[in-house]
Amino acid sequence: MKLRAACVVAALLSCLAAAGPAAAQTLRTIDTPSANVAAGERFNGPAGVKHMRANVLLPDGYDGRKRFPVLYLLHGAGDWWGAWAQPKGDVQAITRGLPAIVVMPEAGTGFYSDWWNGGARGKPRWETFYLDELIPQIERTFKVRPGRSWHAIAGLSMGGFGAMYLASQDPGYFGSAASFSGFIAHQQAEIPPALPLITGVRYEDIFGPVDGYYATGHNPQRLVGNLRSTRLYVTVGSGLPAPGVQSTPTAVVAGGLAELELRKQADEFVAAARAVGARITYRPLEGVHDWPYWRRHLREGIAWGLFAQVPDPPPRWDYRTVAQHGNAWGLGYAFDKPPTRVIDFSSDGDTLRAAGGGTVTIRNAAECEFTAKLPFTRAVPAAICGRLRVKVAPRTLRLGRVARVRVRVSRVVGRHTLPVRRARVAVGGKVARTKASGLAVLRYRPRGVPGVIKLRVSVRGLGKTSVRLRVR
Repeated sequence: MKLRAACVVAALLSCLAAAGPAAAQTLRTIDTPSANVAAGERFNGPAGVKHMRANVLLPDGYDGRKRFPVLYLLHGAGDWWGAWAQPKGDVQAITRGLPAIVVMPEAGTGFYSDWWNGGARGKPRWETFYLDELIPQIERTFKVRPGRSWHAIAGLSMGGFGAMYLASQDPGYFGSAASFSGFIAHQQAEIPPALPLITGVRYEDIFGPVDGYYATGHNPQRLVGNLRSTRLYVTVGSGLPAPGVQSTPTAVVAGGLAELELRKQADEFVAAARAVGARITYRPLEGVHDWPYWRRHLREGIAWGLFAQVPDPPPRWDYRTVAQHGNAWGLGYAFDKPPTRVIDFSSDGDTLRAAGGGTVTIRNAAECEFTAKLPFTRAVPAAICGRLRVKVAPRTLRLGRVARVRVRVSRVVGRHTLPVRRARVAVGGKVARTKASGLAVLRYRPRGVPGVIKLRVSVRGLGKTSVRLRVR
């Protein structure tokens, strides 16, 4: 009996050894090419790296098949895409056990914004890089769970600004946003002269005049209406070191002064968010502007919960922007010229309102659209639109013989031809529904006498049509 038990134990150990250890976190570095941020822009990474990169931390169990939530984790001014993965950031230890993909991209000292550049705009276009290039690249490359509840963004200092600002510009994608010592209410007269001393970049180059519309359109405090349906987390220090936390003398002094200003900004942002009914958690703490505190902020942000359920989408929403194009809760907007004032959109059920100026095209995910001058009050674009196009093969059937009839249904919207899913296709009592590709296949045996029969197609919202088939 003892020998048999020993054999069983040995067999189990052999199986476990063959299976190998459970998959651990994997840190990958990927290239993130951009047409919106010039190569050699103000990056702070290793010498010789002349192009954009990002670190991507894949969680335990990531196998390229199962989908995971995603956290975009942003760095501060003067840092780089590798900062959070260095010992000072310690992201692998802090996120161990977090079942999420963590994306840590480059931001230079660009403040996650398309720069004002004296009104000329143009490069660098950091927000366009993030929203139009980086996020789609991550979605194509990695298995990301769909739905805004599974998409979070967080960052420290300049990255706290980036988290709140980018979440405000694409609230339909991000369900939660967190700011650690963030630059989130920056329209005070003392900020423009101080910013170049701290970061090396001029406030006016990025945001324009501090009291101007472009600065307002890039100030998270003034955009909190966009974030009413987003879960928000804000934490910031007091300007005084916490007992037992080690910081350099420089960090205690300079970081203490910076954190005092950012505590004021946090108070203003939180008050504005609460005034519009946003779901915000505010945790002011002791501390200065330094990494030991940001590591703690990240740990506590994870404990707060980055992937709790949020509405998708809310029945009513407000959205402010100065961007020429973007996405407001599933409605894409594109102005013919860059706005010259803050644009306000609001939706209440099937009604869309816009205030400001200019001419805009509004398009939904179904490619249904309209173009209008602001201000306007209009019905939102239809859930489905276009004209039906039906292709059938074969068009001639043999009497008494079973035919395999392939029906492809699409709709034509402008220059786009799009497949129609779940179109009803019927002929001679046989009924089928098209798949996502727009294709339905019916097996049909014509009976009776030679002649012409009708294959009928109907799509809710687009109507009905028919195709004549010849029976010989």
